Amino acid sequence: MPRSLRSPMNNKTGAIARQRHFTALRNADGEVLRRTWSIEYGDPGFTTQFGTPPDPSPHHAATSMFKAVADARWIHRGACLACPWEGPDRPRRDAAIEDAHDHTHPKWRTLPIIDPARSGRGSKTWLLHLTATYPEGWFDVGGPLRLYATPPFDRHEAGRAPGGGFILHTARPKWARMDAVQLNLV
Repeated sequence: MPRSLRSPMNNKTGAIARQRHFTALRNADGEVLRRTWSIEYGDPGFTTQFGTPPDPSPHHAATSMFKAVADARWIHRGACLACPWEGPDRPRRDAAIEDAHDHTHPKWRTLPIIDPARSGRGSKTWLLHLTATYPEGWFDVGGPLRLYATPPFDRHEAGRAPGGGFILHTARPKWARMDAVQLNLV
């Protein structure tokens, strides 16, 4: 295990500790469960309150947590599955996931955004193109893949990148309309 990950997990913070606490509440009231931090459904490390909590990851891995703060209001936090790091409270899940990637893969914002409509996503050359475009070993440690997306299909997807990392969707840039003036040749 890398030296930076040998420190013991904090018993009160971090995705693993919070999920262990959540799974210990097996017979708790539904309102108690709603107001307890837990890993988001479908994100790495997710288990129900009846499941087995996840073990720490061998490398820094992004996930997100959530809890209810009012009847219809949730807050989200990015978290790491290898250390006790937690991000700030966010009103949206995608912002929390981006915070987590700032911790786990700090250079992710500088990577190119791939256009899946033009790149033949799913073809044999797709993975070759990605491994040539992204840093060597990026996907081996769960690095995210950046893709252009069009709303409403722009929610970040867990486990969909090569190597099991997130696909981080980015809105396509809007092109400004250019008006041209046609000149008459005489």
